[in-house]
Amino acid sequence: MTTLHSGAMPSQSGHGTSHIALGEPFRWLSHGLRDVRRAPAVGLVYGLMITIMGWLVFALGNHPYFIAAAVSGFLLLGPILGAGLVEASRAMEAGETPTFDASLRGLGPHRQALERLAMVLLGIAAVWLLLSAWVLNATLGPIAPSLEQSLWDDTLRMLTSGQWYAWAIMGAVLAVASFSVSVIAVPLILDRDASAGEAMRGSLRAVARHPVACAEWALVIVALVAVGLATALLAFILIYPVLGHASWHAYRALRR
Repeated sequence: MTTLHSGAMPSQSGHGTSHIALGEPFRWLSHGLRDVRRAPAVGLVYGLMITIMGWLVFALGNHPYFIAAAVSGFLLLGPILGAGLVEASRAMEAGETPTFDASLRGLGPHRQALERLAMVLLGIAAVWLLLSAWVLNATLGPIAPSLEQSLWDDTLRMLTSGQWYAWAIMGAVLAVASFSVSVIAVPLILDRDASAGEAMRGSLRAVARHPVACAEWALVIVALVAVGLATALLAFILIYPVLGHASWHAYRALRR
């Protein structure tokens, strides 16, 4: 692999910055689904793992703070959790036959960079959790109601419009920051042996070069995660591996 010492954004030979057509993220999804079909066992393992982990998390408690932390943590750490799927797609593109074990082994040489990226994303998740807890605590008090009460008894309507706006703006800023530094970070680490810092800078440059495509990709991800949550996480058995594989194809397009 080629190591990026300068942190420069890699580009494909013979290509400079190119336009990405509207709707292109759906092609990345179709390629992700194709990769799932080519290596169904790999995708099934990752999909089941994420789904079962989600069930365990929701079974541990129904406190709004806890649920908010779990959902936001999943959204922010999704790129790291799906690194093995990215590696599997990279292997398929190179003509190799991916397996679950091979997808994990492929992460080994990049462990330090992936861990450092994970720490940054965890830091963003922690800030979001603290800010959310502060807003909810100011409104509901230190002992919040259960999730069912929050949803069905309109407890969260106690938030003033100012508190809602503040909470939404804080969440949007942190979500954009997290997405911007991670959209192609994991594939860049695996493909180019980039450091965490180089990968995050590469992601920021990709967002700056292709803001519309990145915004569309972010909306697609949020919509699919919403579908997964609406189906009691069952849809994640397919959605998660498709998104993981699609991340590789997004990287191949966005890095140009």
